[in-house]
Amino acid sequence: MRRLGKQPAELDLYQARVLRDAMDQLKPLADLLLGEDKTLVMMYIETGCSFQQLARLTGLNRSSVGRRIRRITRRLSDPTYTLCLGRRRSFSDLEMAVIRDHFVRGLSLKRICRDHDLCYYRARVIVEKARQIARSREAV
Repeated sequence: MRRLGKQPAELDLYQARVLRDAMDQLKPLADLLLGEDKTLVMMYIETGCSFQQLARLTGLNRSSVGRRIRRITRRLSDPTYTLCLGRRRSFSDLEMAVIRDHFVRGLSLKRICRDHDLCYYRARVIVEKARQIARSREAV
């Protein structure tokens, strides 16, 4: 029989190493999360709990826990916030708070406006400014 590639055990070890490296990069950003999101991600990253174990602990469905963790890790791996941190002088403290809430914590613009006492237009302009900086940095 012809060997098609790596054996399943070898592939699992490789994927585990890649996943562990990615999770190590997400740890500092996970500290910016709030509440249940932070708890779920930290338990997943640090203790290595499976979705089934997390579901049992939280009382949520296993697929809901998996979907939530995937969404959070996708938000944390988005480079927009870290690129804006690199260009910190271009933003005020309020703008950085809006960028963090939108890109890291995943809050809606409506909720950000309510929390920071902003008009919707101003919040949208801040988020678009952050996206433009991210686009210009990715093009380089």
